[in-house]
Amino acid sequence: MSVGGRRPIAGAVLWNPDGTVLLQHRDDVAGVKDAGKWSLFGGGIEPGEDPETAMLRELDEEIGYRPERYHLFLVLYARDADFHLFLAMIEEPIERLRLTEGQGFAYLTPEAALADLELSDTARAALGALQIYRGFRAGQGLPGPL
Repeated sequence: MSVGGRRPIAGAVLWNPDGTVLLQHRDDVAGVKDAGKWSLFGGGIEPGEDPETAMLRELDEEIGYRPERYHLFLVLYARDADFHLFLAMIEEPIERLRLTEGQGFAYLTPEAALADLELSDTARAALGALQIYRGFRAGQGLPGPL
């Protein structure tokens, strides 16, 4: 399902009602895209999959979690990939998740992640958009982003 030679990717901004997001610290080894950076969970869309199915599969594979509440949040068209990003609710304590990819993961506020971490371009764009979206929702008198 490549469009214009770009790889289709599905991922999620995992939002916790306490105001944090769950981010992955990518492995710092040769050959890993965005090695050593903090990123969103997700991965390639397989042939025959739609973005939603791919996002759910990737989260299950990478942290053993399947969100019940989520919606398409943002599509980023990059030079070499199309990122279909969902905003998904996560309320699991980190101890109940199992990390199978990356060197670590953590719940962080979007503000702290943007200020203090070396983020992938995709994570930086998505967290910036999340801040704007949260402000929009607040202006509408709506709680949180989900």
